[in-house]
Amino acid sequence: MLNAAVTQKRLQETLVGFPPEVTAAYVGFAETGAQKSLDVVVLGVLQFYLAKKPTTPLAVLPGSTRLVEDLGCDSLTMMDLVFAAESLFDIDINDTELASIATLNDLREHIRRLVMGNASKAA
Repeated sequence: MLNAAVTQKRLQETLVGFPPEVTAAYVGFAETGAQKSLDVVVLGVLQFYLAKKPTTPLAVLPGSTRLVEDLGCDSLTMMDLVFAAESLFDIDINDTELASIATLNDLREHIRRLVMGNASKAA
């Protein structure tokens, strides 16, 4: 998917200070394009930027978990998440799209769609 130099550059620019499982998942995604690794990165980035960290890992919460009401996402958290996702996956998330993302499932599915769309354009 991504060459090793691009992966390392993005790790150093965007994922500094992130947990090892998130950086490892990013490398795994870059090498294989595995959706599971993509999901780990997306949820790991969200968890990293949440002001109040949930006691339960995001990956085990139901997909219907609401970003604002249940996790306390605010506009700054969402902008940090968008910036990181755009940097890591070379995608663009516009404000209209962002407004439609309300749950963990919405977030995962939207980023999957953008990333996989980019991958098919590059192929």
